[in-house]
Order: sequence, then structure tokens, then C-alpha cells
Amino acid sequence: MASVRNWAALQGWSYQFMGDEIFDLVAPDLRAKLRDRMPILADLARLELLEQHLDQEGGQALWIDADSLVLKPGWSPAFDSPASFGQEFWVQGDPDSSGWRHYRTPHNAFMSFSGGSPILPFLRYTVTNLLERVDSQKLPPQLAGPKLLKALHNLCPFTLYEQAGALSPALATELAAEPGSAVKYYRDNGGPALSVVNLCRSLVDDKISHATMSKLVDQPQRLLALTKH
Repeated sequence: MASVRNWAALQGWSYQFMGDEIFDLVAPDLRAKLRDRMPILADLARLELLEQHLDQEGGQALWIDADSLVLKPGWSPAFDSPASFGQEFWVQGDPDSSGWRHYRTPHNAFMSFSGGSPILPFLRYTVTNLLERVDSQKLPPQLAGPKLLKALHNLCPFTLYEQAGALSPALATELAAEPGSAVKYYRDNGGPALSVVNLCRSLVDDKISHATMSKLVDQPQRLLALTKH
């Protein structure tokens, strides 16, 4: 979070941190329904926050997840469209070849909207409608975030920033130890140079260890191996 605060100051932007109070923006019935699915609840809460802020202040609003790290503070998105999102280059094992494969997918750990954007209220409405109708125990983890954005992007493309990516567990594990075949695959297949990266803290204890996450936060220069040949 310090890297984001410093980036905002360097760019001349105002900065606001939001903690768990962000969930107060969501209707009580949905908060109760999703009390055990906090990451999904957060997907809606951030849209509520952004729409409320832009209704009151106008201008431009940029959301960045708290587990995101700014690697190149001199970089800035263009802010030349009503909505934009980060794009992950997600490297994971390929069961068909015992090697690697990747996906380029929009993600909502990094997203911006302009005042009057038609996309933001549409997204908020769509996510709210989905979460009201679907059984909370059957919701896929990313339904209200990347999965929805990917489906919409395939129909009506958004502005995406590959410089604002996300780190898959396979890459994180190698970067915290010694770059190996996953990092080589990233380099050889057009993985972008990252300016902002989401570290996917929600996967700690599941697919990423605490030690791996701590090492990447304490030694962000390790991520330079993604584009250093």
C-alpha cells in the first residue's frame, strides 16, 4: 500500500484508503447473504464506492487492490476511455503437455472510470443482479470480477492495461526462489513488463505460501526477472 500511496503522490493524485468499512456500502441483505464470501462481496463494494465517489466528485477514479505493488511509479494509464481495467498474463500448468499455458484476462484489481461513464453503473447493476439471484454457496470465486469482465470484454472490448497485471502462483513461487521454466515461459511468450502487479493475496494458504508473499513484498526487484533475459 505504501508503494501505491507514493505513486499517487508522485502523479499528483489524491489518495484514499478504504478498509472493511467499504462493505457498509452494500445493501444489508446482500451483506448477510455473502458474509462467508468476502472476496465476492468486495467485487460489488468497490463498484458501489466508485460510483458514489464519481457521482459526488466527478473527474476520474482509479481503484487498486490493497495487495497490489507499484514497480514503476513513473508509469501512468492514459485515462482516455470511460472505463479501463488491468490485464493479467496468467501462467499455469498445462495438463495436456506437462508444460505451461497462459491466459490474457481482464481483472478488477486495477480499474478506472470517468465521471459519467455508462459502464460503471451497468457493471454495478449487473453484479448486484447476479449476486441477488445466485446461490451464494455455488458462486464461482471470480464470477463478479474477472469472469464477468472476460465475458463482457469478448462482446464489447474494454480498454485494458497489460502493464497492470497479476502474478499467478506458479510465477510467484519461482520468483521468490529461483526463476525457472514458468518465468522462462512468461518471457518467451510475450509476457509484458509490469508497472503495477497484483500479488493475489487471497491465494495465500491455498496456492501461495506466506513466505513467498513476504519475500516478494520485501524484495520487489525479484519481479524484474519476468522481463530480464
